[in-house]
Amino acid sequence: MPRYFLELSYCGTHYNGWQIQSNTDKTIQKILSDILSVTLRHPVMPVGCGRTDTGVHARQFFAHFESNNLSSHPFDFWLHKWNSMLPKDIVIHNILPVKDTAHARYSAQSRTYQYYIHQKKDPFLFQYSWYLPHVLDHKKILIAISKLPLHTDFACFTKHAHEYENTNCIIHLAKWEMIGHQIIFTISANRFLRNMIRAIVGTLIQIGTNKISLPDFENILKSKDRKKAGFSAPPQGLHLTEIVYPSHIFL
Repeated sequence: MPRYFLELSYCGTHYNGWQIQSNTDKTIQKILSDILSVTLRHPVMPVGCGRTDTGVHARQFFAHFESNNLSSHPFDFWLHKWNSMLPKDIVIHNILPVKDTAHARYSAQSRTYQYYIHQKKDPFLFQYSWYLPHVLDHKKILIAISKLPLHTDFACFTKHAHEYENTNCIIHLAKWEMIGHQIIFTISANRFLRNMIRAIVGTLIQIGTNKISLPDFENILKSKDRKKAGFSAPPQGLHLTEIVYPSHIFL
């Protein structure tokens, strides 16, 4: 059957993450699967580019699925139909024909996340950013961030190291920006471990509040021990913002 990528966005506030679960229907994958299956008239289980946790947002997310029935109407027809059926906090932007070997998760070359923090109380940001009024030592945080691309094994930032064949990630970019009362942490890599970014952010905040020293941070990176790193930052500040694929997978 022909294979397609869907490009979508969602606000994760009211969902238990992307991945379908046995104890709830409130996942993005479940909602999308139900709508695709009904409209295409055969069972469809979309495969996501990753697994966002409860409360985490995706400004850009891709999922692939297969169907012989999509060619019965123009893509604009399907986009209008599906978006009219989806909740207001989920939207499908594009349908992209791909080679039958293309995979939303395994074909991705890089992923970029941004973590948002606001230091002045703002009622319009609380669902999408972490309110953190603490005074931070940004110089120490910037020094710590500069160490991240020098390492490849990030077992210290996940409790799920046993689930992976290895815990190596190649970080392409790590950036800490201060814009007014907001802070944006941007990080890009070939892949990320489960809960890795939130653990990094929590650790950086503890460095910025002088609870973890820079030498301790170096030791944490080498330790491969999640218990030595800082706490996990709350989910609402985390946004998946970009997935990059090689051009040759698209038809």
